[in-house]
Amino acid sequence: MKKTELTLILLAVIALIMKLMYLPGSLILIVLSLSSVSLFYFYLGFAFFNGIGFKKILKKESYKVISTQRIIGGIGTGFALSISAIGILFKIQSYPGASIQLLVGLFGLGIVLIFSLIKMRKSTNNYYSKILKRVASFGAICVFFIAIPSKTWLNLNYPNNPEYVQAILEAEANPDDQESQDKVKEESEKIYGKFKKRR
Repeated sequence: MKKTELTLILLAVIALIMKLMYLPGSLILIVLSLSSVSLFYFYLGFAFFNGIGFKKILKKESYKVISTQRIIGGIGTGFALSISAIGILFKIQSYPGASIQLLVGLFGLGIVLIFSLIKMRKSTNNYYSKILKRVASFGAICVFFIAIPSKTWLNLNYPNNPEYVQAILEAEANPDDQESQDKVKEESEKIYGKFKKRR
C-alpha cells in the first residue's frame, strides 16, 4: 500500500507542477490525483496505518494482533488526511469552501497529532511515527495553503482573465449582491466562449 500512496502523491505533485507551468491536462490530473489520495486515506487508512496489505484486508486473522484503539486511530487519521487532501484540491482549483475544508482538515490533524504524541511517549511502536510523518506533512501543506490569499490562486488559475478574477473577488465580498454574481457568470461565459471557438 505504501507504493500506492507514494504513486498518488507523486502524481499530485506532478499535476501541480504542470498547473503552475500552464500545461494542458493538469486540471484533470490534479482533480484525479488529489481525489484518489483522499479516497485512499478515507477508505484504506485503517489498514494502511496498521500495515495490512490489499490482499489481507478482508481476512479476519489480519486483525487479531491489532487493538481496536489502533483501528480507530487509523480511521481517524485517514479521515483527517482525506479532508485535508480535498481542502488542498479545493484551494488549488479555487473552488468555494476551500478555506473551511482546510481548517476542518487542520483541526482533525491537530487532534491526531496530540493523541499520537501522547501515545508515542508510552510506546516505541512504528505505528505512531508513521502517523506523525503524514500528519506533520499534510498539516504544513494545509497551513501553507491557508496562508495564501484566494486572489493569488485566482491569478494563477486565470492569468489572462483579470476581469474574471476581479468579478469573483467582488462576488465573494458581496455574496448577497445579485449584480456581482451575474458579473461572474458573464465573465465566465466570455472565457468559455473563447475556448469553444478555438475548438
